[in-house]
Amino acid sequence: MEHQDSSATPGAPLLGVWRFGDAVLDEQQAALRLGGSSVDLDRSGYDVLLALLKHAGEVVTKEELLEAGWPGRVVSENSLAKAVSRLRQALGAQGASLRAVHGYGYRLATPVSYLPVNDSDAGTRPDTEPELHAGDALPHRPGWRLLRRLGEGSMGVTYLVVGPQGQQRVVKFATGEAGLRGLKREVALSRYIGAVRADLPNIARVISWNLSSPPFFIELPYFAQGHLGEWATQADGLATLSRAQRVDMCAQLCDTVAGLHEIGVIHKDLKPENLYPVRDAAGDWRIVLSDLGAAEAVQTPRMIDLGITLSIAAEHLRERAGSLLYLAPEVIAGEMPTQRSDVFALGVLVYQLLVGDMRRSLAPGWEAAIDDELLCDDIALAAAATPLRRRPARGFGRSLRHLDERRAQAQQRKDGERQRLLMQQLVERQRARRPWLMATAATLALGLGVGSLLYLKALDAGREARENAAIADAVNRFFNQDVLGAASPYASSGKHEPTVREALDQAVLRIDDRLHDQPIVEASVRMTIGRVYGEAMQISQAIEQERRGVDLFERHLGPGDRRTQQARYHLATDLTDDSRFVEARTLIDATDALRDKLDMDDVETTLLSHRAGCYWYIRRAQYDAGLAACEGVVDSQLAFDPDDHAALIKARSNLAVLHSRAGRIDKAEAQFVKVDESFTALDDQDSPMRLRVDYLHGMNLLALGRYDQAAHRLQAAYQGSVAALGADNPHTLEVQMGLAKLHVLRSQVAAAVPLLRHAYTAYKRQLGEDSHFTMEAREALDAARCELARDKAANRDEAAARCLGAGDSGSPPHA
Repeated sequence: MEHQDSSATPGAPLLGVWRFGDAVLDEQQAALRLGGSSVDLDRSGYDVLLALLKHAGEVVTKEELLEAGWPGRVVSENSLAKAVSRLRQALGAQGASLRAVHGYGYRLATPVSYLPVNDSDAGTRPDTEPELHAGDALPHRPGWRLLRRLGEGSMGVTYLVVGPQGQQRVVKFATGEAGLRGLKREVALSRYIGAVRADLPNIARVISWNLSSPPFFIELPYFAQGHLGEWATQADGLATLSRAQRVDMCAQLCDTVAGLHEIGVIHKDLKPENLYPVRDAAGDWRIVLSDLGAAEAVQTPRMIDLGITLSIAAEHLRERAGSLLYLAPEVIAGEMPTQRSDVFALGVLVYQLLVGDMRRSLAPGWEAAIDDELLCDDIALAAAATPLRRRPARGFGRSLRHLDERRAQAQQRKDGERQRLLMQQLVERQRARRPWLMATAATLALGLGVGSLLYLKALDAGREARENAAIADAVNRFFNQDVLGAASPYASSGKHEPTVREALDQAVLRIDDRLHDQPIVEASVRMTIGRVYGEAMQISQAIEQERRGVDLFERHLGPGDRRTQQARYHLATDLTDDSRFVEARTLIDATDALRDKLDMDDVETTLLSHRAGCYWYIRRAQYDAGLAACEGVVDSQLAFDPDDHAALIKARSNLAVLHSRAGRIDKAEAQFVKVDESFTALDDQDSPMRLRVDYLHGMNLLALGRYDQAAHRLQAAYQGSVAALGADNPHTLEVQMGLAKLHVLRSQVAAAVPLLRHAYTAYKRQLGEDSHFTMEAREALDAARCELARDKAANRDEAAARCLGAGDSGSPPHA
């Protein structure tokens, strides 16, 4: 969210013109015009409207609006309600965009554009470092002040700041136009990650920002231990960790980078100064990745349009001397960074963490400091001079996590080789005995055949790895150029700042032109966009993209390829979400049968098969039939990646829902307890996924009759969902229906009816009359209305007869 302050501070903000619909608010004249006609506003109404404009699309709390409209005065909330009512009346048709968020505040739900009154570049380009000093007030943040300077570079300067309640943050100020571009890119990336992978842990997200008026800055979390390089030198830092703990920390860092790569993001500046060690709830150390902007690093072609250089000149390398250890050779040579250049940096960082020295380079002979042959192999592959030799970050992390198993396998291979040598010696000694010689020769020939087969399989695996890496790079380029480029605040060209959804919609239109000659890449991109649409509850758009992705995979890879099968299961899941149950079941069964026929049982595809089936059975209310599939999701996830807590949370939550709806409430509660343990491991308190599971857990507590505990979970989930997703988001509406059910069970039916009416209306508008979400809301609303009518009717039996057939809440939710 963007903050501005009109007080006189260094680099005071420019007054500007705000436009929304046919309304124009001119700050210089303190005037509002509607369709060219002047509109009278009192001072409080004007200030409240200006505050809402500065936070357009976001929820502004009642306290914030009271402070904006009546600064320094104590007034009741009724004053705010009256001011909002007068604003709506003054704005005419535009007044409908000023929406109340019950229990929270208000938001302006309409596109807004802003333009400085004097079209001077001085107001939009910071040409010098902000004139700020320790002890100064933080511009645009009443009650905040600068504590001390943390660092500086060619692009900006960072300060530690403290708030009114003692809360500490890091604020990064822009220096020059390039610094402003970097801040805007960091905001765009943070918004993109939040929209596409809100459950991605260990990423330091941008908390808030001011990109409207100088000094421009973003606000980030503060980590008291300092960055990785500082922490490593502390007595209670890296030196206290065992080899196993360091390996775990390295694997977690690889998983974090892999998560970025899988949604098309390259960090481009991995180094200790951008990594922050923190303790999780269990007391274990993990690394949080920061600095998503990397404005001084090589950018994508879209960044060329924004004026960011695509080469690394000699003077630029001097500026980044501290980062040279982590720059891949091809980047130093002037090539664009790729996911593989991030992996090179990971290889150096893993080496430094294992030897305990964050200044150590991979100079010749570096292997002497690592007394583990497998770890040496892993680091050498990651930091290979040839990019194609580097394995993906996910594979690097998985290799580190499975060191013990790999050691056992390596020992088996050594034992096998020893046996082979002994057999060869025996053959030499028995050469004169021809019968035995022939048998031995046959045995050796068989061994050679098996070895050749294994070698061919290794070649196939290598080819697939190279193919997957090439696809990943192409997918990454597409998302950086078309999605992130469009979502960047810098690319708005004077219009309202585009949402990630709008950026995706625009990117979809360009897929055919961009990728028509790369069918596998196009299929991968369409499946990824389909999953993004699905998370946003835009199910029809998700299905459209996934159908095209499946078709491309089937035509170019064939139905027997696991990527085709995985795409089919993803499509089946969204078909279920769109109530196309017969088509979804047919697709699941056909794909399962094909895999059985081909004897394919890889864990990842099996996981997706169980997940699609589990979801289908839950939606069809076939809870006993779905038990094997839902338990299979948990078991497959544990086999595939037991450290992926986010995936385990979703798997256990669906199993809990299935148990709950089948009446196995205690078993459901046992699963929710395990889910809470995973959230604790992630140190996750308020992510969208946590809010979602709080809702599911609350519904189970309702079934247990623990209404007070259920109310606590559901209220927290509702308020958080409204703030994060908006009051009309389908996920928020589902929580709202849960609250309505709580009211009904507490015999407070009158309180449930307006909640259900709003949910039904919003579902119908967004998803259509035939969606199972809409139908469930309608059934619940009809039942509540009938119950209310029965309570009021003189003849309860007659009222009950009229209500005969009204259902309850219908099918359950899922994670």
